[in-house]
Amino acid sequence: MADLFFCPERWEPDSMISTNAASQIQVRGFSGKTAEAWQIGDWSTDWTAIISRIPIEAGWLESDMQYRFCFWLNGGENSRGDEACMLEIYGDDDEERLCFRLNRNHTKPVLEKNHWLLFAVPFTAPRATEHLTFRFVQAGAVCTIAGIPGMDMSAYESLLPDEPADEPHPQRHNIVFPQGWPEEQQKVVLKARGRELELSKKTLKLAGGAAGAAAALLLLVRHWKKKNRRG
Repeated sequence: MADLFFCPERWEPDSMISTNAASQIQVRGFSGKTAEAWQIGDWSTDWTAIISRIPIEAGWLESDMQYRFCFWLNGGENSRGDEACMLEIYGDDDEERLCFRLNRNHTKPVLEKNHWLLFAVPFTAPRATEHLTFRFVQAGAVCTIAGIPGMDMSAYESLLPDEPADEPHPQRHNIVFPQGWPEEQQKVVLKARGRELELSKKTLKLAGGAAGAAAALLLLVRHWKKKNRRG
């Protein structure tokens, strides 16, 4: 099985999509070093796609042969769970395309390092006379795709992956968020005797959910009673 690598300079926005939000950028990759990459998609439901065509010829690709397509990926998920993040590969018949979902753990990465996911997607090259088309598709979130420095997968066999998260998150880390995930701004408002108290969901979770809310409300009522007596 031979390896193929994502090369940012060989990709471009798909001209068939009018809503493309795609740009070639420089990012800090998994190692902390600057790397060339493509950032695609936004937080709306509009579709974005970038494509690359690799020729069917000796030294490049051959139909019916087995390959791995290798790249680093960051993000590609939102907190709602309704995003699309895919790699498509097809030959002369674009209806017979291979589709690999890269979100919600549908396609297993080799490892995660500094919140970047290393993918080596195995596939058998579809039938084609001139070239294969590779296409990244994104909607509902922002995704960043970078190449493999040195184009050598064996160099990553000794990497220690990130420690698993202590608790699940609604979406993957994305470099557009300085802290990895957006801060949860949703709050629960407790009301009693015409007064209101705002508590974050995190506080309620630590306090024990509904029981914590009830306890907080009881403390609030007691606080008001003491204040009224002093007054």
